[in-house]
Amino acid sequence: MKDRLGLRDMAPVRGSSAPAGQPRIEAEVPEGWRDLGPSGQFRNASWGIEGESSVDIYMTLGVGGGIAMNLARWYGQQFGKSDVPEASALPEIPFAGRKGRLAEIEGTLAGKADMAALIAFYTEGNRVTSLKFTGPREVVRRNRDKFLALCASVRVAAGGDPAAKQGKPSAAPAQEPPFTAKAPAGWTPKTGSPRWLHHTFGEAGEVYLSQLGGSLRQTLGIWRSSFGQGELTDTDLQALPKVALLGDDAVLMELSGNYRDFTGKSHPDTMMLVAARADGGSITFCKLVGPKADVEPQRDAFLAFCASVRRKP
Repeated sequence: MKDRLGLRDMAPVRGSSAPAGQPRIEAEVPEGWRDLGPSGQFRNASWGIEGESSVDIYMTLGVGGGIAMNLARWYGQQFGKSDVPEASALPEIPFAGRKGRLAEIEGTLAGKADMAALIAFYTEGNRVTSLKFTGPREVVRRNRDKFLALCASVRVAAGGDPAAKQGKPSAAPAQEPPFTAKAPAGWTPKTGSPRWLHHTFGEAGEVYLSQLGGSLRQTLGIWRSSFGQGELTDTDLQALPKVALLGDDAVLMELSGNYRDFTGKSHPDTMMLVAARADGGSITFCKLVGPKADVEPQRDAFLAFCASVRRKP
């Protein structure tokens, strides 16, 4: 039976056939929309609209980096907006059985004018789950109510987690790191972290491996913005030194100064080293950050750690 928005009865997205222990996404599919199933590492579920080939609708579970970094990417890097709102300033909506928030952006996207995005999201620590709809502005506006209904209907079942089935918050599913590396003496593994190969050192230093979507220049630009620095140009990118990561070349970016973390908290006299490379459809990176006095002595150890990173067979 359909309601006033033309929603079909609850039906599992094809992601329900994911390997055992992996998240399963279920949702009511709006009339005129179609379920496309999971379609990539950062697309745990995706949908299309009949007759609208220019739209992109997908859900991503538990991406790292924190909401401030993701908002900077959505507003600043993708739409070129200079004013990036705080998450708390965005309207609340029901999303996946939780209290989510909604970002609505219009402008130029990937060189195309009159584009728009609707992005529903919620956070768990520094992990962000989002449902993103981009396309021509008029198409996005016309389908706004259906998008909101889809957000409200989505449920994430993490390996049969009863809390997820009841629409209650649950911890992000633990992931076996798909990489290995040799950590230097003096680094301490951080147990229980959702980040890969996460270690701490000194009084407040940390290093870890992760992945993000987007281009290499855009991803590095997000970290530059966290230090209050301007956009990274193609010339800047080409001038970055090369280091080893995953048995191949990566670029190394060094930043220092006043650092604003994903919660918006400022940390003076901070230093960050990031080794990053395009890796299939994502950016794989190793990041070391902490007080400058702790980070500077770890530079050689960090480069050796990056060089030792390998993908598990």
